[in-house]
Amino acid sequence: MNALRSLSVAGLLLIALATATRGSLAAPPPQGPPPANPPAAAAQESPLAKQTPDDIAMGKQLYAANCASCHGVDATGQLGPNLHGVVQRRGEQGVFGVVRGGQGGMPPISSINDMRVWQVIGYLKTLGESASTEVATGDPAKGQAVYEANGCATCHAINGKGGGVGPQLTTIGRARVPSYLKAFLLDPGKNPPPDATLPERGSNTGYLLVHVVTKDGRDMTGIRVNEDTFTIVLRDVGGHFYSFDKSSLKTLEPEPGKTVMPGYKNLSPEDLDNLVAYLASLKGAP
Repeated sequence: MNALRSLSVAGLLLIALATATRGSLAAPPPQGPPPANPPAAAAQESPLAKQTPDDIAMGKQLYAANCASCHGVDATGQLGPNLHGVVQRRGEQGVFGVVRGGQGGMPPISSINDMRVWQVIGYLKTLGESASTEVATGDPAKGQAVYEANGCATCHAINGKGGGVGPQLTTIGRARVPSYLKAFLLDPGKNPPPDATLPERGSNTGYLLVHVVTKDGRDMTGIRVNEDTFTIVLRDVGGHFYSFDKSSLKTLEPEPGKTVMPGYKNLSPEDLDNLVAYLASLKGAP
């Protein structure tokens, strides 16, 4: 009997223990106050934030060595566009992306490391929106009449109106100083601009004319659009594209210094100044 009584007590203790355990497993944990929202992530610090005057000075030197030949010693534009205000318009990362990835006729810049690129961008940011003090001397309204009378819209577009063979001119006044525009109008073949509509041609000279003659006597001169080991693609002034297999050509002659754009040496000095003033006034939307 004592043994049976001991077994019964032991069984009741086991049942009670099991019940208590199940209750403790099922019971929800004590609820405290809800956790506070995590603090918002701090904005990523600009790479320019800790630049020193020495960094800006180095950026200026790097610009002179790597950029000035196209964008001008004062960054107001020559073959490449005016860079005053470019950091403010595009943003720091936007400019960094153009330098590293290229754009239009500008190839990627890989000769300097990221730190050096940021030093150049820091220097450009100090230039602000102030452009060149150079001012066109002509009358923009009269210059527009010269532009229209000479059929410039056949090849060039302004605000989406005009041809597409030559560069669009909607913001040409922001990108180029008057002296460059005047020199280009007088001798457009001397420094042809990059063709920004065909970025894959970054390694080729913009608007280079090429003369080809096929073995069956076909003769053509056009703007080089693309070229590789086996083929060349040309575009005529009407915007039509022609692809040639180089093995089918008897003659393939680049013609540097020539252009489909006529020079304007025949314009009077007054008309030329007015045309330059009109082009310099084209700055696009503010």
